[in-house]
Amino acid sequence: MTVAFGRGADGYLPIAAYGIIGDCRSAAHVGVDGSIDWLCLPRFDDASVFGRILDADKGGYWQISPVGEYRSHQRYRDLTNILDTVFTTDSGVVVVTDFMPVDEHDLRRRARVHEEPRLIRLVECVAGEVAMQQRFHPAPDFGRSEPQIAIHERHLLVTAGAMNLSLSASVVVPGVDAAFTLHTGETAAFGLCVGRAGRSEYARWSVEMARGFLRTSQQYWWRWIQQVSYDGPYRQPVWRSALVLKLLTYSPTGAILAAPTTSLPESIGGPRNWDYRFTWLRDAAFTLYAFFQLGLQSEAEGFFRWLTHRHLAERSPQLPNLFDLGGRAHIDEIELEHLDGYRHSRPVRVGNGAAYQLQLDVYGELMDSAYLYARFNHDISGELWKELHGVVELAIERWQERDSSIWEVRSEPQHFTYSKLMCWVAVDRGLRIAERFNHPHDSARWKAARRAIHRRITSEAYSEDLGAFTQVLGGDALDSSLLRMSQVRFLRDRDPRIISTIRAIEQHLGEGPLVCRYRQEETDDGLEGPEGAFFMTSFWLADALAHAGDLEAAERRFERLLTFASPVGLFSEEVDPRSADLLGNYPQAFTHLALVGAAVNIERARHRKIGARGLHR
Repeated sequence: MTVAFGRGADGYLPIAAYGIIGDCRSAAHVGVDGSIDWLCLPRFDDASVFGRILDADKGGYWQISPVGEYRSHQRYRDLTNILDTVFTTDSGVVVVTDFMPVDEHDLRRRARVHEEPRLIRLVECVAGEVAMQQRFHPAPDFGRSEPQIAIHERHLLVTAGAMNLSLSASVVVPGVDAAFTLHTGETAAFGLCVGRAGRSEYARWSVEMARGFLRTSQQYWWRWIQQVSYDGPYRQPVWRSALVLKLLTYSPTGAILAAPTTSLPESIGGPRNWDYRFTWLRDAAFTLYAFFQLGLQSEAEGFFRWLTHRHLAERSPQLPNLFDLGGRAHIDEIELEHLDGYRHSRPVRVGNGAAYQLQLDVYGELMDSAYLYARFNHDISGELWKELHGVVELAIERWQERDSSIWEVRSEPQHFTYSKLMCWVAVDRGLRIAERFNHPHDSARWKAARRAIHRRITSEAYSEDLGAFTQVLGGDALDSSLLRMSQVRFLRDRDPRIISTIRAIEQHLGEGPLVCRYRQEETDDGLEGPEGAFFMTSFWLADALAHAGDLEAAERRFERLLTFASPVGLFSEEVDPRSADLLGNYPQAFTHLALVGAAVNIERARHRKIGARGLHR
């Protein structure tokens, strides 16, 4: 077997060798060898049905590929989340089209009816004759449940505890491993349904039905992407990022996911493996910012409806950092000791202990997104203001405390500059919203708090020796989160302290076009093992350079970063700066929203430069 990215002797594909499909309820990772190696059902944060990406032997998978030697590559159908894997053999060419059906009507429903497929695979021979094989090996409940599989002529019925699956095919499938041959123009269709017990009633499953789902799904993605307002030179990566961010929106509630995977490692063999299949208020707020930049307002409306029902004002004295997709804020972190982990990177974690940390920066990210929501002519209702008012009050009450901040360090809490910065943002945006809509608030108290936070940051967080704002008050280490100072308008874009901070981070934390969060030898984050460079902070540097007026450097850095994308345009959380291997959960909302922000702000900087030249003339 020959593929663009081969499955290694250990049984794993590179992270970049996967495309993702989804229905805004869950997502599947499809390898370039035609293997679905990750799928949780019925929703993103449920247990996996296929999990080979986390254990090559016990994780489970569903693979459709040619028999014998082949070459393969993947591509998305233009402006959709429909994925083609193209297989070329000595005897012919086959395209496997994978998608999770979605349409406008479906997204409005809170649950899918059981008769409808959750995942469809169309296998079409476009040239010659190709012998194909299907290997269907589900491993429900992260491989902890032994499935019982009943085999019928064109159906496989799977039962494992409370999980029921039905695989229907338009060709005969005599077992979990089945072979079939296609000639030019012939197509086979497979559909996976959830929640069905007993013999399948879906006997009428056919290629025509699968193609019907394909047409409606394709039309849905085409209509949705037409709403994107970006029209700059980086259209392709921006649109792909928008499609990724939409996939990570949980349609029944409007909650926004950080990533669809758990425990993909930040370094191969290392322990920095986390479950990101939840809604972080921080990540969701950043994602909303990207949606606003692209003119996608309906997603923001859905999120703020979800937020209103979280009753944040009643959760004092601490705002939850993350919620599961059912709205629970208490998420226990456990280790699945029976799983080997991606390329033997253990532990495999489910749940996330960061839910219980104090992370003061969340207040600012949330209020900044609310402020943008208001700027786009959305009314901040009295009910929503009650929630937001409570967030501002929490920021004022707690900004002087130590916390774990944006990087969720597992060492002792500290006075992180970024957290103070975002508390300032929380109060500043709260004041702007209150004044715009005449909402009740203690104006004098809030303004005094805003001044006090600003004064403390400028007096205690800036190091004359380093020529930069530092990671903690009075510290001597750098942190790339402070690149956001430009984005949040804490100081003027070209304030000398902003410019020198950007340069210091570029020189000390940069590795080529990439940027580390911080230097691990200078910061105790309470964790063992190395990590890669962060894509989000790398795009933030390009963004900051654009704000600072160095357009050429911003464009050059941005374009070099684009070369690290997977072949289908997806980014993970991190990357190995030596090998360029993708690391961490994939695809990562943080990275794609930072890409969008940098692209939009580079384009704005270009327009400002052109405008200035025009005025000069």
